[in-house]
Amino acid sequence: MEERVHKICGDVEIVPRVVPAGGRGWEARVEVVFRGAEGQSLSGSQPVRPGCTFGSPREAMDAALLHGQRLLREWVRGTTGTTPQAEVAT
Repeated sequence: MEERVHKICGDVEIVPRVVPAGGRGWEARVEVVFRGAEGQSLSGSQPVRPGCTFGSPREAMDAALLHGQRLLREWVRGTTGTTPQAEVAT
């Protein structure tokens, strides 16, 4: 069977986010946005660690930044096993 390679052209943006987690602290999230050459975009968001909260917004932002860097590095290497739920936005 012949293997096909599909080329995807566009820009990827990884945006760290910090959101309040009720009265418990702060949640670190990473939003991934892909903008295709055709003008269409896909986006998804995932927590850095599900169920994990941080004591301050700064701690949560540091965790989100580090997670975003790791996610991008793994994606570039093609080893990422976690893909945020994506939805089409026009």
